[in-house]
Amino acid sequence: MSAKILVVDDSPTIRKVVGSILEARSFTPFVAADGQEALEVLGRQKVDLVLLDFVMPRMNGYQFCRELRAKPELQKLPVVLMSAKGDKIRGQFVQQTGAIDAITKPFDARGLVAVIEGALKKHGEGRARPVPDAKHMPEDEDTGESLRPSRTSFSEDPGLRRVQAAQEFGAALTRVVAHELTKVSELSNGLRDAVSAALTRAITPENMGALGTLLKTLNYGENTREVLAGDISVISIAEILQLLGLQRQSGALSIFTKQAEITLHIREGNVDFASSRGLRDEFRIGRYLIEDGAITREELHTVLDNRAGSRRLLGELLVQLGMVTEEQVHKSLMRQSSELIYEVVRWKTGRFAFTVGAENPAALKAALNMPTGGLVMEGFRRVDEWRLIEGSFDFDEVLYRDPVAIERLGDESNLTRQERAVLGAIDGERTIREIVDVMDGSSFELCKILYQFLNSRLVRRKAA
Repeated sequence: MSAKILVVDDSPTIRKVVGSILEARSFTPFVAADGQEALEVLGRQKVDLVLLDFVMPRMNGYQFCRELRAKPELQKLPVVLMSAKGDKIRGQFVQQTGAIDAITKPFDARGLVAVIEGALKKHGEGRARPVPDAKHMPEDEDTGESLRPSRTSFSEDPGLRRVQAAQEFGAALTRVVAHELTKVSELSNGLRDAVSAALTRAITPENMGALGTLLKTLNYGENTREVLAGDISVISIAEILQLLGLQRQSGALSIFTKQAEITLHIREGNVDFASSRGLRDEFRIGRYLIEDGAITREELHTVLDNRAGSRRLLGELLVQLGMVTEEQVHKSLMRQSSELIYEVVRWKTGRFAFTVGAENPAALKAALNMPTGGLVMEGFRRVDEWRLIEGSFDFDEVLYRDPVAIERLGDESNLTRQERAVLGAIDGERTIREIVDVMDGSSFELCKILYQFLNSRLVRRKAA
C-alpha cells in the first residue's frame, strides 16, 4: 500500500509539481495551501508524512508544527521541511519542531523521493529525532521570519515597481497584524478579514514612502539623510567602504537582500560596530563568548531563558551580572563585526544605503574603531576559498568516516579541537548541511574542515 503524503505550500505550482512527482512514484498525495488548511485535511484524512513549507499566510510552518505536536493522535507524525535555498531558518526549524529531515528548493524528483523514502524509513525504524512537547515550544516563532517577499523579481518599470513594492509591504503588514487579531476572541473571522483587507488597501506607494521616511527618522534621528545608495551587483561593498574610508565619513551603511540585512556603523571611515537581521545564529555574540571561553553554553542559555523583558544588550547584561568582563565582550564584538564584514563582502546581490550622521547607542559604546582595509582583504580571501569549497560538494550529501583512513591517522591529537568535533559529528546519516547546523562555529570554518577531510580521504561521500 502506497504512503500517503500531505504537501503543504502556499504556491499552487509547488503543490502541483510535487503532487505529480509523488503520483508518478506511486505515493498518494494530498495538498493544503497553509497550516490551517493542513490541519483540516488531517482532521479527515490519515497520512504517513507531511512535506511542509515554512513561510505561508494564515498559519506558517512553525505554527502548524506547534498545533500538530499538541494533538496526541498527530504528535509523532513525521514532517519534512521544504525550504528555500539558503533559508536561514532551516536548521533552527528542524531542531525546534522535531522535523525528521529537510530538502532545499528547488529540488529534482529523484532528490525529493530519496528524502521522503529516507524519512519514512527513519520513522518506521524509530530513528527519528524526538518530537518536542508543544507546551515547551515558544508561543510564536519570530514574526519577522514570515516577512520574506514572495516575488522573485520586480518590474523594471519604476512606476510599476513602486506599486509592486507597496503590495508586498501591505501583504507583509497584513500578515503581522492578522496574526495578532487571531488572538482577540471578540473578533469574528469576517471582521478580521475585513481589517486585513483594509490594511492591504491602505498601503499605497505614497503611504509606503512616508512610512519609510518615518522609520528612518525613528531609527537614526531627524538630523540624518541618505546620501548614497545603489545595487551591490554594480558597486561592490569593498568599493563603498574604500570611498567612505577615504572621505572619513560617519554614519550607517546598510546592506540588505530580501532575506537579511547587515548594518555597519562607521565613524570617520572606520567600523565601530556591525549589527544584523535575518542571518544564522552563528553571527550572534553568544557564540563568540563561548568560543573565547568567557562563558559556558549552559550559563548563556540560563541567562537567555530568564532575560524576558530586559532591553539590555546581551553583552551589557552579562557584564552587569558579573559573568563576563567588558574586555571579553569587546573582544567578542570585534570578532562578530569582523565576520559580518567577511559575510557581506561575499554577497553578490542586494542593495546598500549610507545614511550620514546616523548614530547608534551600541556603536557609540562599542567604539571598535576597526580599519576596513585589512577586513576587506580577508573577506576577499574567504570569497576565493568559499568558491573553491562550495564547488567541491553538495550541502545535501551525506558523509561517512573511512575507518581505514581513520586507523591510519592513528592519534587524533594532531587535529585541532574543532576538527575532532567535526569528525565526531560525521555519522553516515547527517548531510553536510546538518553537520554545519549542529556544530558550533562559523559555516566558513566548518566547511573548510569538511573540505580538508574530503581531500585527505578521512571522510567520503555516501552513495545516494
